Amino acid sequence: MTLRSGGALVVALISYGAVASAQGGTGERGDRPWARGVTSAQQEAAMGLFSTGNALFTESKYAAALAQYREALRSWDHPAIHYNAAVSLINLDQPLAAYGELEAALAYDEAPLGEENHRQALLYRKLLAGQLAELAVACDEPEAEVMLDGETLFKAPGKTTRRLVPGAHQLVARKAGFLTETRALQVPPGKLTSEMLSLHVIGATPMRSVRRWPAWKPWTVLGAGALVALIGVPLMLEARTNFDTFDSDLAKLCPSGCTRDQLPSTVFASRDRGRLENQIAIGLLATGGAAAATGVVLLILNQPRLEPDYGATPPPLALAPLLGGGTTGLAATLRF
Repeated sequence: MTLRSGGALVVALISYGAVASAQGGTGERGDRPWARGVTSAQQEAAMGLFSTGNALFTESKYAAALAQYREALRSWDHPAIHYNAAVSLINLDQPLAAYGELEAALAYDEAPLGEENHRQALLYRKLLAGQLAELAVACDEPEAEVMLDGETLFKAPGKTTRRLVPGAHQLVARKAGFLTETRALQVPPGKLTSEMLSLHVIGATPMRSVRRWPAWKPWTVLGAGALVALIGVPLMLEARTNFDTFDSDLAKLCPSGCTRDQLPSTVFASRDRGRLENQIAIGLLATGGAAAATGVVLLILNQPRLEPDYGATPPPLALAPLLGGGTTGLAATLRF
């Protein structure tokens, strides 16, 4: 059986016969805690679904096989069924779910799986752990709600460790009367990332007035845009004067109409100069107007605002996806 990064090809399953051999039959025994409280009828129903799942698996119908295993687990929470569900999930490229199933499969050590399958389960768990990230989260603030990707982890004070798919995740700690703590994480595979969350009382936290940029920058952009646009105004007026001169000369020289060849070339000089000045003026007005509009937007965005004063080490910029709990979006914490 082999496990490959980005996918898997797993051909070894625990069969019905191996289960019966490992547990010494299908009857209920006190030394088999995974069979306590499970009736013979429930065991038989689970084993029937288990065998059907195995048959589907051999046809490479992994999703259908997984559905059978999960239905079997409703009747009997047997480690061997968890193991085969993990094998299916590995083939479906779902390492996080497969890791959880292997944890359940190994809950009672070797007895329910048999020596060889137990050894294989340990191997797969180790390989999957190298593909997954591990996150340890702690918070000491009483009654604070700690959330990961939109789902509640625990109520503080407390701590927990979770396996995660590597990549972007979001931690949030919140409590009434306190500033919400939000952290955007990038957790790497095969490593433990530790986070300690702390909250600050809103009224007790020093505040400061901040802007995104120095106050002079938006005004400089606005002023430069206005200046460029103003330069275009006299050029446009001059262009209009040259057009009027051309119209006046044309009316004097050709009161009844004439062809271009009948007019001296000097008559067209004022028209050509007016066209050039008009084009330059339009370009200046457009460029200056755009710069001035940008300056206005920057002024709006640069309005002063209050934020907690954390001293010399303010929290960094945090951008993170909101995932889970029926919510999809982007959360941003901006510290300037």
